[in-house]
Amino acid sequence: MGTITTSNIAPWDLSETERLLDNPAVRLLRSPNAAFTLTFLHRAFKEHNAISVPESHLRARLENFLEEARALAPGSYPQTASDYLAVWCGDGQLLLKKLYSEQVEEPVFELTSGAERAMQWIEDLQAKPFVSAESRLELILRNLEEIVLFSTSDVENRIAALQEQQTHIQTQIDAILSSNTADAYTPVQLTERFANALDLARALTGDFRQLEENFKEVARSLAKSHAQPGAQKGRMVGQLLDTHAAIKESPQGQSFYAFWNLLSSPQRQKRWRELTRQAYRIDAIDSTLRSNRLLDRLSSLLLVEGERVVRSNERMAATLRRALESAASGEDQRLRELVHEIQQAAIVFRSNPPSEDNFFELTGPPVAFATFSRGFWQPDATGSLMHEFSLASNSTLDWSIVNRFKNLADLNLKRLRDKIRDCLATSDSILLSEILRRFPVTDGALEIIGYLVIATQDDTHYVAKDQFTTIRVVDGTQGATWRAPEILFARAG
Repeated sequence: MGTITTSNIAPWDLSETERLLDNPAVRLLRSPNAAFTLTFLHRAFKEHNAISVPESHLRARLENFLEEARALAPGSYPQTASDYLAVWCGDGQLLLKKLYSEQVEEPVFELTSGAERAMQWIEDLQAKPFVSAESRLELILRNLEEIVLFSTSDVENRIAALQEQQTHIQTQIDAILSSNTADAYTPVQLTERFANALDLARALTGDFRQLEENFKEVARSLAKSHAQPGAQKGRMVGQLLDTHAAIKESPQGQSFYAFWNLLSSPQRQKRWRELTRQAYRIDAIDSTLRSNRLLDRLSSLLLVEGERVVRSNERMAATLRRALESAASGEDQRLRELVHEIQQAAIVFRSNPPSEDNFFELTGPPVAFATFSRGFWQPDATGSLMHEFSLASNSTLDWSIVNRFKNLADLNLKRLRDKIRDCLATSDSILLSEILRRFPVTDGALEIIGYLVIATQDDTHYVAKDQFTTIRVVDGTQGATWRAPEILFARAG
């Protein structure tokens, strides 16, 4: 998931350049304490692969770092650790976010997209032992081959391309069998490919911050629209849905949901763990690079970041509800004020009422309403057969099937939600297949349907479109195998 760019770069003008230079990342690099700030933020977050840090931990680390910095430059950095944290969270710098949550007893700090970008720039400036030209060229060629191969749905072209790949693979197999040797990458080739993987992983985790900022911008836009005089509920709802759909269907949004689908695949997660474990054990790769455990923790980091994006959607929906409730409350208040004005006018003219019958006009005919004008509640009509019940010719009614249908278990969603909650107590997310291993199916296929209902009712969870899990359902003495969509249940923020 990355930023989509084109070769058509718009020309810069003075105002646009000034706007770009006002970015928090640029302001940080131009500040007199840039080295101090960047070094500490990198130590506190990046070196520990931490997304958020509790306030007490971050303040303690900053106090220790201040002592170290003051020993090198006596008289510098006069502010306290709490003061620096407050400044970095302020509108003037926008480097940290201070968040509060019901799940933790104290606030936590997270990096902003500006701080992430500034640290990426500094990391890119660090001297590298060599430029990985060969592996990057190979990556470009593979991307071009995939673009050409999947740019068309023509069956003949696809089969021809696959047959060409098959011939190439078979040629390699024959060469290995005949020579009894297989070519291997040199240590340089292995190291530069591992370095490329680390660079891509680092950029990927930074991209999520920008995507989350996009969703937050939608919520800010909605709140701003509601604050304008004369804001209408219908227009606000339409704006929210249009903007939400536009972000979801944008290149970055499509990339995110495709990524989320890949990440929820249990097969890919298993394959990821196997590959990273094997890669970190290869001695030919530079040991300095292997000391960076980012790839080892990337899967869990991406799950957390993905859940944060989902929570942004939930916050946006909450903003909409508050806006609509506020608008409805304002309309009720105005109605009460109008009724009160009518009552005051009636009191004034009580002793001297108007002599004419038609002393006021309404824009429409009044409709009288009384409590007893409402109809009585009637129960729903029970079903009945339109014709005589009959079986197809040469058929007999299997009463055992009828009894099994009558004895279907109740769909107890509360019990299923309790199972999901128990699993999420020790993990930020869990797959349906893992839940079923811990809590085997006891109520047949209806229980699987219940999990699907829960997942579709809550945006926190995700139902994969093209990933399935095989489930063995035992009903009495009989058993059946079901193929159900894989579900990723995530803890609400």
